[in-house]
Amino acid sequence: MQRTAIMAFLRSREGAGLIGIVVFAAVLAVVGGYGFYQASLRAFIENKTEEKATALQLVDAFVSNYSNLRKELDADRAPVPATFRAHSIAIFDRARGAENAMRIKWIGRAGRSVATPPSDPNMAAVIESFVAKPNPVPVSRFVAVGGESVFRTVYPSVARDQSCVDCHNRIQPEQSWKLNDVMGAFSIDAPAGPFLHDLRLECLGISLVFFLLISGVAAWVSVAQYRQIAEREAAKQKAETANRAKSSFLATMSHELRTPLNAIIGFSDMMRSQILGEIGNQRYHPYIVNIHDSGEHLLQIITDILDLSKAEAGKLDLAEDIFDLRDVVRSVRQLTGGCLNAGRITEKIDLPPDLPPLRGDERKIKQVLLNLISNSVKFTPADGTIELSARFDRTNGLVLTIADTGIGIPQADLDRVLEPFEQADSSLSRQHAGTGLGLPLVRAMIELHGGTVTLNSTLGVGTKVILTLPAERLVFAMAPAPLSTAA
Repeated sequence: MQRTAIMAFLRSREGAGLIGIVVFAAVLAVVGGYGFYQASLRAFIENKTEEKATALQLVDAFVSNYSNLRKELDADRAPVPATFRAHSIAIFDRARGAENAMRIKWIGRAGRSVATPPSDPNMAAVIESFVAKPNPVPVSRFVAVGGESVFRTVYPSVARDQSCVDCHNRIQPEQSWKLNDVMGAFSIDAPAGPFLHDLRLECLGISLVFFLLISGVAAWVSVAQYRQIAEREAAKQKAETANRAKSSFLATMSHELRTPLNAIIGFSDMMRSQILGEIGNQRYHPYIVNIHDSGEHLLQIITDILDLSKAEAGKLDLAEDIFDLRDVVRSVRQLTGGCLNAGRITEKIDLPPDLPPLRGDERKIKQVLLNLISNSVKFTPADGTIELSARFDRTNGLVLTIADTGIGIPQADLDRVLEPFEQADSSLSRQHAGTGLGLPLVRAMIELHGGTVTLNSTLGVGTKVILTLPAERLVFAMAPAPLSTAA
């Protein structure tokens, strides 16, 4: 199971991101370690080069001074400078003692050396490469000597003093040495094995720490984010499952309740109409009417619950047809006229004469308008006004506006009242009855038509509901011609 969870994580977007970051961290660690290695190596080379140059200058100055003194004092019995130099270098190397100390050697040219010829063809080739150059420069490289790595620098030895030339010609008259000839080279070896070993370990440690730091932080962030997303997805699925179960339960209960309610409504209507004969005591009549009206009210609530549960489950379908919106408005006016008159509320209707027919579900559009007008009647005090207006064009489509001068809705509750079973006043002591299903149903049915619902309200001033349907819902080809007046 743990392996399955790991594979699921790696297949996720966060896992892919982590893999990318790990690869990037590995590349960055290698580049960083290599950069540190090169920088440390350059520092080592510069330090050893400066140290070697200083040692060589001391040797050159000492030997040159010895050669001049030997000539001035005519000390022919004293060792020649080359022998003196060789002995001095040997004493220097012995004085250094340690195996990892810097060592100096003077090496003559192949076939022209006095005592120390090149030890291998590579050294001979390096020295001969100095001969062909007017200003030869030292050659440095890492080489293996006796299985150990050393940093070797070969410095050209050029005859700059005539005394040096004369001395060599006395020893090697057949060579005919001249001024500025390359007579050999100094080879200075600085042990580099321990340094390179430690440097590689340091670079490996730095790269490893760098890699683990970046990868660890990335892994922690990725896993934490993956867990949060997984928890949100699990919570979402749980909520969706619960919502589907609720919708299924409501739909089932609504169907079960409608059967006995239809019987109650039907039988109470028979009793109210006295189809089977007169009821003896007339005082029963108001109760029969109340039973009938309450049954119809409860049936409407159950129908709304059923429609809302279908909408939430995505099973609310449209029975589309082409109809005249003015006919729908006229029908809604007839149904709400009694309530408007009883509440002394003024009604205003403003529909364009050239309003084109609408393609949609006529029953649902009628229910939308009926819900909105009924809400306005419920929350508008006497002598108030309810206005229904419509505007349309080929770009924005149809815009229906229902505005009232009612009690209004607080700004903080505008989003909440569009949710099922929510009301602006949700207390048990609220003054206005209702289930809180009207506006959610309105939004569900309008969105089913591809439209939107916008709610604007000011507390104590009134509420405006704006319904927008897309232009493709208007059948412009069947629109009536606008009225014209003759001049």
